[in-house]
Amino acid sequence: MICYLYDAPKYLVFSSDVPEILYYSHIPAILLSLLVGSFLFLSKKDSLLNVLLFLICITFSVWATNSLLGWTNIHADLLAFLWPVYGISSAFLAILSIYFTYVFIDRKDTKFRNKIIFLILLAPVLVFAHTNLSISGFNLTNCDAFDFEGLWYKKYYTALGFIAMLWIGALLINRYRSATEMMRKQILLVGIGIEAFLLSFISLTFIITYFVNLGFLEDSRLEMYGLFGMMFFLVMIGILVVKFKTFNVGILAAQALLIALIVLVGSQFTFNTSTTAVFLTGITLVLTALSGVLLNRSVRREVMQREKLEVLTDQLEHANERLKELDKLKSEFVSIASHQLRSPLTAIRGYASMLAEGSFGKLSEKGQEAADRIAESARLMAMSVEDYLNVSRIESGNMKYELSDFNLKARVEEVTDQLREVATEKNLLLIFRSDLKGRGIVHADVGKTVQICHNLINNSIKYTPKGTITVLLRDDVALNKVYVEISDTGVGMSEKTIKSLFQKFSRAENANQTNSSGTGLGLFVANKMAEAMGGDIRAESDGEGKGSRFILELPLAT
Repeated sequence: MICYLYDAPKYLVFSSDVPEILYYSHIPAILLSLLVGSFLFLSKKDSLLNVLLFLICITFSVWATNSLLGWTNIHADLLAFLWPVYGISSAFLAILSIYFTYVFIDRKDTKFRNKIIFLILLAPVLVFAHTNLSISGFNLTNCDAFDFEGLWYKKYYTALGFIAMLWIGALLINRYRSATEMMRKQILLVGIGIEAFLLSFISLTFIITYFVNLGFLEDSRLEMYGLFGMMFFLVMIGILVVKFKTFNVGILAAQALLIALIVLVGSQFTFNTSTTAVFLTGITLVLTALSGVLLNRSVRREVMQREKLEVLTDQLEHANERLKELDKLKSEFVSIASHQLRSPLTAIRGYASMLAEGSFGKLSEKGQEAADRIAESARLMAMSVEDYLNVSRIESGNMKYELSDFNLKARVEEVTDQLREVATEKNLLLIFRSDLKGRGIVHADVGKTVQICHNLINNSIKYTPKGTITVLLRDDVALNKVYVEISDTGVGMSEKTIKSLFQKFSRAENANQTNSSGTGLGLFVANKMAEAMGGDIRAESDGEGKGSRFILELPLAT
């Protein structure tokens, strides 16, 4: 059967009875979809993301081609058979868009449960496509089937489009919150593109047709503008390809260049008439094709190497996260173990002190010496445990600081006096000097500051076999800083040692010559505490055997 009111189209689709906008909206959209979809698919056939985008482009091209035939063809049998394709292709576009969004965001296939839901949603459209629920007749006068379309069938596949929009929107918002900065930009681009495509495609293509049937609108040509949404979506995909290399742009560009060169050289056959020119053009075409194949292989190899590097980078990131988790567990274990050690150490120190003081009776000279050794060993062990605890607190972020204004001179002088007896036992001279120009009031944690000064002065005592240790307190009012400088005549340090001195478990190469009991944590803890209070610690030395200088810097109170 033929619709006799209209002229038969030339070449199946070109008719003078249709508006020109039909061709401007349909043909460029079809060609662009096929071109982009095919290039992306050929660039990486094993990529699910590329395959899904290719299927979206193919499905859209099927719908648009079907629409073009519907507007221009006059064969009623063909049009009646193709009419259900509108519903099938639009339903597939909606579901494929959701599927594509999942794979794009998660970079992996979606859950099996989602695939089952997709099939359930598609089933009614496929089952009832060629039944009276879809189309029950055909109007030969108008050459269409609008009056015979199943209303609920059309409402269902149109609703799938709106469901897809809401589903994709919710998915994008959910993933956007936890995505990286670069991924957020990609989500924004693909979200704007696919939502704009679905909105224009559904609203302009289907709703306008529906309103025309109801008599609310007179001109159904408005639906043709809905196809421009696909081109906008492909522009967004193009930005992703160029800017973020989401779809292997290297291979895509190489293949596009190869095809363009072959077409350009091959087109010379049209203009060449002489045998020599045709022969030379043929040789050029073969050489161009061979060069293009080699270039394509080289680019593909480079892209594969980049993908492997990305996989390794991803694995490294996961390994790094795992190491952070293990480091956190280690810190928690050290904290728990250290807390458990404190109680027995306190008891040991207490009983050793009582033994030395004669609380359990007078001890012999050897017994007194043993009690003193026990007390000293317990004291050193308690200090080591405290260092481990402090490291654990610093790494877990649980170190507490109570900042206040106080007189630094009084505190430093007090610590120096406490350690003078220890220095005297080693025949060392411990001197305190003050060169303050201001009041010396600092804004810091009193306990932590005392602990840092005690650690630095005690370190100098440990690593100074003979000579003098000088504690100098000075300030720089202009810079609003105060300095505690501890200088000794001890073993000194090399430049290499100074660079790693404030790292965990770091000790000078010659440290064991004078003190073998250090943990290598004291300076690390002291420096971290100083930094947390807005200060700093630095070490200086003229070389091994030439003494050392440790300078604690703290901010003056304002």
